[in-house]
Amino acid sequence: MNAKSLALCALLGVATALGAHAQQTVTATGTAAILNKDAAQARDRAVESALRAAVERVVGTMVDSESLVKNNDLISDKIYTQTKGYISNYTILSETPDLEDNIYSVKVEATVKEGSLADDLKSLGILMRRMNMPRVAVALREQDQTASDQILRMLKDKGFLVVDTGQTSRSQNFWGMAEGQQADLMKRYGAEVVVLGSASGRAGSNVGRSNLISYQANVSLKALKTDTHELLGSSSGSGTAVNVGDAGLAQALRQASTVAGNDLIRQITNQWAKEASSTRMLTLVLRGVTPARAEEVARRLREEGRGIQDVIVRESSGQETILDVSMQGDAAALGQELIKIFPKARILTQTANRLTASL
Repeated sequence: MNAKSLALCALLGVATALGAHAQQTVTATGTAAILNKDAAQARDRAVESALRAAVERVVGTMVDSESLVKNNDLISDKIYTQTKGYISNYTILSETPDLEDNIYSVKVEATVKEGSLADDLKSLGILMRRMNMPRVAVALREQDQTASDQILRMLKDKGFLVVDTGQTSRSQNFWGMAEGQQADLMKRYGAEVVVLGSASGRAGSNVGRSNLISYQANVSLKALKTDTHELLGSSSGSGTAVNVGDAGLAQALRQASTVAGNDLIRQITNQWAKEASSTRMLTLVLRGVTPARAEEVARRLREEGRGIQDVIVRESSGQETILDVSMQGDAAALGQELIKIFPKARILTQTANRLTASL
C-alpha cells in the first residue's frame, strides 16, 4: 500500500468514527408575523422558529431546569444562534398562513444531532456542573506516554477535570490487578471516572522503494465510574502513518487515540446527559440489616422515596446488603430520602453514585 492510500484509509477511519452521532427526532411548531403581506418571508422565519423549538426541546432533555435558567443567556448566545447546525434533516408536516391575523404557523418534524449538541453543551460546562464536575483519571497500558498524553489533552480541551496519578498506572502491579481494583485505586486519587485501556503500535514495511516506513497503531479504551464500577462507555481506534523513524509511530498512536478518545468522550457525554435529565443507577450499601429488613427498606424506598423508580436487593452477605437504586438525583439525594423515610438512619460514606448507611 502506498503513502497516499495509507493516508486516505486513515482519513476515512477518522471520518467514520466521528460521524456516528446519536440523533433524536422531535415535533415542534414555529410562528412568525406576516409583514407587508410578505407570506414567503414569514414562512422562512416560522421554519427557523420551529427548528429552534426542536433544538430547545432536546436541550431540555439534556439539562435540568435550574441549569437552563442559570445559563439561559449562555445557551441562547452559543447554542440557539446556530440552530441549523444541530439539525440533520427536517420535514414540514403542516403550514398555515393566517392572513386575517397576519401569522404564519409551521409544524415540523426535525432530527436533532444529540451528539453534536451534547458536545457543545459540555464545552460550555453545563453538563459538567450538572454532574458535579466529575474528576477523570487516565491509565493506559503502553510503551510510552504518547496515547495517554493525547487522551489527557482531549479531555482537558473538552473541559474535564483531570486527576494526576503520577506513575501509578505504569507499574506492573497495577496491570496485575482486576479491573475493579484498578478503579478503586484511581478513586483514592479523587477520580470519579477512570479511563482504562491499552495502546500499541508497530512499524510495517517500506513504502515502495523510498525510505518511508508505514506505521500502524491501535488504542482501546473503557470508562468506568470508580465508586460503582458502572461502565460509561468503551471505544477503540486505529491509526496509520507514513514517516521516517519513530515519529511515524507517534503520529499513528495520536491518530488512533483521537479516534477512540472522541468516541469515548461522546459516549460519556451522552450518558451524563441521560442521567442529568432522567434517572441514574446508584448503589446503596446498608450495614447492620438482615435480608428481611433489607427487603422492607427496598419496598419503602420504592413506594415512598421521591424520584425513586426502582430498588433491587442485589446482594446480601452477613450484616451488609447491597441495593441498586434507580432514581433522579445523585447519592446525596438518595441519602436525604433514606433519612426522611428512616429517621434513625446514619450516613457513613457518600460519593456521587454510592451511599453507605446504617439503620
